[in-house]
Amino acid sequence: MNAKLSLQHVQKTFTDGDRTLTVLKDVSFDIFPGEFVAIVGPSGSGKSTMLSIAGALLSPSSGKLLLDGKNIADASEKERQLIRLHQIGFIFQSSHLLPYLTVKDQLMLMTRLSKESKKDAEQRAERLLTELGLRHRLHQYPERLSGGERQRVAIARAWMNEPDLILADEPTASLDTERGQHVIEQLAQQVKQQKRAAIMVTHDERMLAYCDRVITLEDGAVS
Repeated sequence: MNAKLSLQHVQKTFTDGDRTLTVLKDVSFDIFPGEFVAIVGPSGSGKSTMLSIAGALLSPSSGKLLLDGKNIADASEKERQLIRLHQIGFIFQSSHLLPYLTVKDQLMLMTRLSKESKKDAEQRAERLLTELGLRHRLHQYPERLSGGERQRVAIARAWMNEPDLILADEPTASLDTERGQHVIEQLAQQVKQQKRAAIMVTHDERMLAYCDRVITLEDGAVS
């Protein structure tokens, strides 16, 4: 089976005046279709930088970043924008829902950006929200949703453009244990059913039981 995402000898450095700071050091790992992988490690270990590189938000200083076998490490900003729109879905610590859009419209916004047929998009939005137990919330605004419901909307939004890769950055940090477990259980289920790949950065060890594998970053390197 070919890897959905592959980091090969990735290094990331930043310049601070006359000092060079190495944040990632020769990081290599593969993520396969249907696999839900957790990234753990202490604060300052490079997790956020690694996630930004995997999400085509940052380019590595050296090494390769392969998405579906294509090296995107040196892609232009325009190319990276298209990759993020069509191939990568993001879930953040805060759901980042727009307060003036209904649940359904949060998802429809993603497809308007990609200029997809409205009819097809509406059908997929309603299917995703039904699968995540939010059918009855289609026309509600974020202020009427619980924290767990808002994160489930964020998951549905991340799936809207049928991305190859889902990246989740501390998605349960603002939730209690029960809601957090429910959100991650549903995310893991979607990954398996759709044979996508997902990476979750987390400090919450209780969520690791839902992951297929755990990668530890320490001082910028896989340990």
